[in-house]
Order: sequence, then structure tokens, then C-alpha cells
Amino acid sequence: MNIAVTFKHIDSSDAIRQYAESKFQKLEKYLSNIMDAHITLSIERVDHKESGIAQIKLTAKNLTVNAEEKSADIYSAIDLLLEKVESQIKKHKEKMRRKEHVEEGAGLFSETADSDSALDIAIKDDYERQPLTVKEAVHKLEKRNRDFIIFKDKESSKVSFIFRGDDGEISMITPEF
Repeated sequence: MNIAVTFKHIDSSDAIRQYAESKFQKLEKYLSNIMDAHITLSIERVDHKESGIAQIKLTAKNLTVNAEEKSADIYSAIDLLLEKVESQIKKHKEKMRRKEHVEEGAGLFSETADSDSALDIAIKDDYERQPLTVKEAVHKLEKRNRDFIIFKDKESSKVSFIFRGDDGEISMITPEF
């Protein structure tokens, strides 16, 4: 990772530069494909009070993070900025993890049950995560133009299965466990 530290309205200091670089090197444990991190450190004076401002533009594969933090001194601004960037990276990774999970489950693929068998099983992640009434489930079945829907019934709190038969008639199964 290439880290550049820029100072604005503040004298450049090797101690501050090393502190910022060492803090942001730790981000590589969360995200291995970070290309550049440009950190800008400055001091702002408002009503005779100084406050440290730390800004970052972090560039990684498929991710750009822009963040800014203010604090009473520059060191605490750097610490707050690091926490904010870590949080954004964790959210991004979780979002990507959920997206990958949905893409894996949404695709249709076959598995052979036995090497001698010609049985193919299609595995789908196709169910409603939110509880629905039977009426809502039938509406979603029609809207999506699917042959079936699996959902949790709002009234009975049981998992139910609504499907359209070959004759076009809609039926419901609620298994007892």
C-alpha cells in the first residue's frame, strides 16, 4: 500500500507522519487490495480554538473511501479517522459477502447425487425471508411469474409452500414438523 501524507496549515512533522502511516498500515489486515491512501492533516482555527482535521482518500480494487474527522488535536483526529475508515471497510466487506451469498444461491446448478446415478438436483435459494400472509404470498407468486414460493405464514408462523400445478391451479402445503 502506498501511503502519502500531506500537511496543510501545519508544520510537517516526522512524528505525526510516522504515527499516521503506522495507524493506516493496519488497514491491510481488513482489505488486502489497497492501492493508495492519501492522508491530509491540517489545523483549523475557529474562535481562537485550534482543532486537528484528518482526511483520507483510500483507493482499493472496487472501493474508494473518502472520510474526514475533527478533534481537539491531530493525533486524536487520526485515531477517529482510522475508526471511521475501518467501519466503512467492514461494511463494504459484509455487503460483498452478502452479495456473493445471494449470487451463489440465486444461480441454478446441478449436483450429481451418486456417480452412477443420472439424478440431477437443482438447488435454489428462493424463499421469502419476511413473514407474509397467504394473500401476499399468492400475490408475489403471480407478480414474479414463478411456479412456487416458500414463505413463513404471518398468522401461523409456520413455513408454507404455495405452488401452481400443471393445470394452473394454486395450492398450498404447510408441513407439520
